[in-house]
Amino acid sequence: MAEFDKDTVGVGESLCHLLASTTTTMKSHSAKTAHPQTRCRCSPAHFVFILLTTATATLADNSVKLRVAVKGEHSDPKGSVQEVHQRWMEVSATAFHLERPEKIRIEWTLFGDDLTAKKIVKHASGVDTVELTQSQAATIKTKPATFTYTPRHSVKTGSGRRARFKTVEATGIRLHGWAVRAFIGDQLAGEAYSIESIKKLVDGSK
Repeated sequence: MAEFDKDTVGVGESLCHLLASTTTTMKSHSAKTAHPQTRCRCSPAHFVFILLTTATATLADNSVKLRVAVKGEHSDPKGSVQEVHQRWMEVSATAFHLERPEKIRIEWTLFGDDLTAKKIVKHASGVDTVELTQSQAATIKTKPATFTYTPRHSVKTGSGRRARFKTVEATGIRLHGWAVRAFIGDQLAGEAYSIESIKKLVDGSK
């Protein structure tokens, strides 16, 4: 059975007594006032539930919708299997339910696959600020980040019948994914991730 603090139960009982006294003055309701205690036990839980639902709806009022597009270019060295990529994001933010223009803080992160250590790492991050008005979009372009890596490949050694191929494991950092979060003050108002597992990385880094 759920438990409530004394103040919450007191409010629920006061409401019940008020309802009970009102009911006794109405016609054809004498049968319903025979068990006021049973009705009082349910009221505190119902009252708390309404408060929690209202709080959740209030937090959702200042939501920010994010659209993210990853752009890039590459400049691979000639005569090499190494790959060099420049990556950046173009982020469009649209706010809803704003009573006045607000400054929105946008925090972004690019994650990479460390091919040598075989783990995911935070490779680049930054913070940008935009001012949003009701239903009007604003766009930012993040600073470019360089991802340099050499994929797994084979290298030929020797010649003729003695020729052999040696496998060289991948090294460097390759783009893994991204995360973008929007804040109004200290409140998280919007978020977007390239894949769901990125959210766990961001939450775990705090």
